[in-house]
Amino acid sequence: MNIQDWLSKQQQIYPQQPLPDVSPNLSCHPVSGEWQDSAHIKSKFWWGGGASEEACNQIEGDNFDHLNRVAVLSFGPVQTFLGGGQRLRDWAVASWLCHYLSAVLIYRWEEAGGKVLLPLHQSSKLVNWLKGSNAVSDRFWQAELPNVITALYPNRDNWLDQRKEVIKNEWKRFLEALEKAAIAQYPRLLDGQGWRVIHSDNQYLWSVYTEETALNMETVSEDIDSLHQRIESRKIGREWSGTWWGGRTSPSDGCLSIWHPGLKLIYQGGMWGLPDNQIDSWWERATQESKLQGLFSSTDRLNSIELVKRLASVPEIIEPTLKDLWKKNPPECPWGRFPDRTAAAAAWVTTSIKPDRWNQEVGVLHEYYLNKKPIYFWGMPKADEQSPSFAHPRVLERRNIEDETMIEDWENNVPQGWESTIEWTVGWRGDGDNMGKWLSGEQYEKLRLLWSQWHPNSAMITQHNLGINPAIDPVQCRQMELPHILDLSVLFGLWNELLYPLTEEVHHGKVIFAGGDDFLLLGPLTEAISLTSDLHSLWMGEASPLTQPLDPPVDGWVEYNSQIYPIPGKKMNFSLGLVIAQRRIPQSLWHRGLNQAYKEAKNKGRNRVCVKVLFNSGQSLDWICPWPLWNLLMPVEPIATNQTELNRWEKLLSYLESSRLREVSIFTVRDLIETLWASVGIRLTWQQVMDVGRAEFEAEIKDWQWWINWISLKAFLARQAQQRQKWVELMTEGKA
Repeated sequence: MNIQDWLSKQQQIYPQQPLPDVSPNLSCHPVSGEWQDSAHIKSKFWWGGGASEEACNQIEGDNFDHLNRVAVLSFGPVQTFLGGGQRLRDWAVASWLCHYLSAVLIYRWEEAGGKVLLPLHQSSKLVNWLKGSNAVSDRFWQAELPNVITALYPNRDNWLDQRKEVIKNEWKRFLEALEKAAIAQYPRLLDGQGWRVIHSDNQYLWSVYTEETALNMETVSEDIDSLHQRIESRKIGREWSGTWWGGRTSPSDGCLSIWHPGLKLIYQGGMWGLPDNQIDSWWERATQESKLQGLFSSTDRLNSIELVKRLASVPEIIEPTLKDLWKKNPPECPWGRFPDRTAAAAAWVTTSIKPDRWNQEVGVLHEYYLNKKPIYFWGMPKADEQSPSFAHPRVLERRNIEDETMIEDWENNVPQGWESTIEWTVGWRGDGDNMGKWLSGEQYEKLRLLWSQWHPNSAMITQHNLGINPAIDPVQCRQMELPHILDLSVLFGLWNELLYPLTEEVHHGKVIFAGGDDFLLLGPLTEAISLTSDLHSLWMGEASPLTQPLDPPVDGWVEYNSQIYPIPGKKMNFSLGLVIAQRRIPQSLWHRGLNQAYKEAKNKGRNRVCVKVLFNSGQSLDWICPWPLWNLLMPVEPIATNQTELNRWEKLLSYLESSRLREVSIFTVRDLIETLWASVGIRLTWQQVMDVGRAEFEAEIKDWQWWINWISLKAFLARQAQQRQKWVELMTEGKA
């Protein structure tokens, strides 16, 4: 397939002109249309409407003339699969397993003669490893491929139907290899007929949907968008028919789908479907097995699919599994050191106190209550870079005390105040707004982004001696042929490369998934506001810890590591879900809250952040805020007085909750509101709010409950900061 075939519309706007075939030395931003001298998203042709070299390389190089149909394939339900675990490592491994299935699907699709267009996969270490290259990069174990592919294929009988079976067949192959590796590693506990249950249950796991149409280069962007919409409607309408495992029951006879691979047939001394006491006995032995210590806890009761994820998280199992499947060694797996919730919640400690003081306390507690020396690797990158190292805080979590005879003693002797280090864990889930409309070109029309922005103007033609006239029809909005759709994926691939250093080097965070415009992060409460704000600044191209706007500013371009670097920019918004979960909140509820949060941000108008605080009591605090108001309100802090910050926020909250102000329009009493703000030392004026909000955010500004929830959130954060500070002071003084 010749790349010019995909760019026929761009050629047509230079009628009867010889077009320069040299590659430009400039890059054109796929959203803003701004040209810059950058090594990233460099344009392939001057006349190509900004089509980048990366996008063109994705669809050029072989003869694909026989590929006359385009399809979208999706499998799932991924979110339920991700949320079904009980540990953060389960969450991360589930993300990678979905990434693995997508990679194998891409490999099998192209092995059979098709061509995958999206996601961009030429740089995927896992896909390239499947194709035969050696993978030594950490990116091999980073989850980045989505569960949806867009691809070309030949119009041959049953070709697409055979590809639909790839997910189920490859999952079956994976389980068979996993079984072999698990039994070889732990033969005393993991060898038995229970694997029949695992294989039986997992055949109901994935539903696969496809939509397809004839390939038409003139309408390919609209056709792809239509296929994606049809896929989504089918998924929602059928609710992933064929799956059973989202709940706690199983079609198999047994204890509510709580299985283990040690089950034996009756004539071998076992039972098919064990009573509760035998299930409990097995899990107790699994917890005490020396080679399995740390893999299971005494409270674990995993169903067959949860157990698969847990076993796959063990490097000594997943590495030989992949070697058996693909006949070569993968890179060393890092999951054995993935952070748990205790480490994620307490990561802030490592830059707040000295390691000798921490290690003195935690080391003694660890050896006494867990009967072994502490480890000094947390799995949180910024915590692990500290020197000297900090002992892992595992002993501070009650559920990690396996010896029940020690629990009462632990509750009486662990110093008061230590719970502030591990009380709260935060998750972030976000993606771009209106991505389907961007891919189809609808957003370019809505924003009146003209084609002329992506083509050289008279000054550029003269400067670069191109010998052509400017493109005609300058008032036409940008058209979205295939290379320009791929340009958006190139952009988000580069955005994801910024997520890792921002989250893991600047902040005390950890990236679980980063693919396309979608990402999932975790960290401690101390990062809830700062990382959220930095994510938005990074996306918009505003000043951030990693990047700075160009001088003068250019939409979509920033300075990063002394180079000009693309980011999504101000024309493309994104919505974010932020969930702050208290210590005993089940991970499944936390994950469900994350999905709800970012969806609620979109449902309330997009370009927003939705904060959810989940308390152990079952209560929650919800606040949805447009980004401009977030940037105004969240940095607000009361000026110094003899009252604590917490007291002032709580005082302000009591004013609003107890008064009759809410019986009238907020606009009629705004002078009184300013007086209330000033009375507790808050330097905020109503004019500042209106300058930012204007009519666009009137629904939020006039809502009394919206303001009360903001104050409640600020009071909550101030309360937690106060408790942390008290603990730090006690530790510093040696009284903790």
